[in-house]
Amino acid sequence: MREGRIVDRAVRNVDPEPRRKVLFFCACNAIRSQMAEGILRSTHGNRYDVFSAGLKPAHLSPIATRVMEEIGIDISKHAAKSIEAFVGTRFDCVAMVCGDPKGACPFLPRRGQEFTCAGCSGCCTLHPFFPTGTRLLHARFEDLIDLNGEEHIDLYRRVRDELRDWIEETFGPEDSL
Repeated sequence: MREGRIVDRAVRNVDPEPRRKVLFFCACNAIRSQMAEGILRSTHGNRYDVFSAGLKPAHLSPIATRVMEEIGIDISKHAAKSIEAFVGTRFDCVAMVCGDPKGACPFLPRRGQEFTCAGCSGCCTLHPFFPTGTRLLHARFEDLIDLNGEEHIDLYRRVRDELRDWIEETFGPEDSL
């Protein structure tokens, strides 16, 4: 009789790589951060748990909902959330999608944190109460909060498309974050 090894052929359950947590932030959580949340969830929701919040939450913009629907993404059930809802939450990435602040930036520097600024004045990092993130990004997108009429829909579409391109470039590659 021939001797041999017994090979364990049991199927092992291999957990998929855990999804990384991303928070999109803008002042009112009514337009840019909501669109960003919808885009990333739609395009790479299998790799990311996606959230959004704002410093002073306002009602979700119906124009933002409409332009997102045009590209097949439904954000109509989204609700604006305060950043305070995420105090103590640890994110893999906090992505600020606001433009240059009017006046002094409301965020204070946090030592030793990676920070990538995409064209604003570069002063933004986060208050101590802000949720922490392993990576902090800031990309500048036009503020649309005061542009509510139908005559501004093309600006909303432009910002949506800029967000979509930036998100794909930033979060799309497998080795991102």
